Amino acid sequence: MFVAQVAETTFVPYPYEALFIALCLAARDRIWVFVVITALGSAAAGAIMYILGAQYADALAARVGAEDVLDEYMGRFSERGASFVFLGGITPAPSYIINIAAGASGYSFPVFFTSFTASRFLRFAILGGLLYVFGDDLVRLWNRMPKWSRRTGLIVLLAAVTYWFVSGLSG
Repeated sequence: MFVAQVAETTFVPYPYEALFIALCLAARDRIWVFVVITALGSAAAGAIMYILGAQYADALAARVGAEDVLDEYMGRFSERGASFVFLGGITPAPSYIINIAAGASGYSFPVFFTSFTASRFLRFAILGGLLYVFGDDLVRLWNRMPKWSRRTGLIVLLAAVTYWFVSGLSG
């Protein structure tokens, strides 16, 4: 899970939450372990992207086609700093651009790392908490559904993920 989260928080955008949710539903007694591992993986990847941003921001932004986005984010750091990093880390938006911009702008690494780590922990703690509280009900509901509706749901999910990648919504 740690490695998968590092990959997702860097340059391999995919819906990591699907893996997280599946593991949490399969092992509810380990949800908080999954939350911590996921937050640590995301924090490590955030630090990597910050360092890369400090060294290679322009080249990285050009590689992912986000030059304009990087310029916009760099301008915001002088105004909003930690709150911008925190909100960027808690939302499902690709955080690697924010992390690169933080490094490129010379934003304080300790403040960045603390804010980003807290936001990622909070994001996955909320999701883990919801799965802890409602997980059994979700599994029972899933198991009561007819086989054809479960298959249809999985097909729709796969189609949505495929569209997400093909359309460029993944970052």
